[in-house]
Amino acid sequence: MADDQAMNQNLDVQLNAMTKKQLFWQKVASLGVLGIFVVVLISALVMVPKVTMTLSNIDKVSYQVMESIEDIDAMVAEMTEASTGLNKLVSDNADTVTGAVSDLAGIDFEGLNTAIKDLQDTVAPFAAFFRQFR
Repeated sequence: MADDQAMNQNLDVQLNAMTKKQLFWQKVASLGVLGIFVVVLISALVMVPKVTMTLSNIDKVSYQVMESIEDIDAMVAEMTEASTGLNKLVSDNADTVTGAVSDLAGIDFEGLNTAIKDLQDTVAPFAAFFRQFR
């Protein structure tokens, strides 16, 4: 019986030592978890306002981009309408311009120059005659 008591006492001592070791490592693990929690909490407190501000800025920029796209769409529509009007103007006046250019090409400039020279030769004596009465 004394052996059983000594054995039980020895087992109690070993069990007590093992429990103390487990308690120590549980405290270490708890402190580790607490440290991780503190790091996550501080990170969240620092990052959340920055993320919120960044998302707000992204929202503002996306709104401005949408307004700019609407303005660009309106400008493209106006440019398309203006080019359509210009095409119509050109096509409406193409025959008139072509006819005017053809008429100008048909002028006999050499004959016109000769006629002007002949007129000048004819008028020059009259001009000299009328200069005498001044």
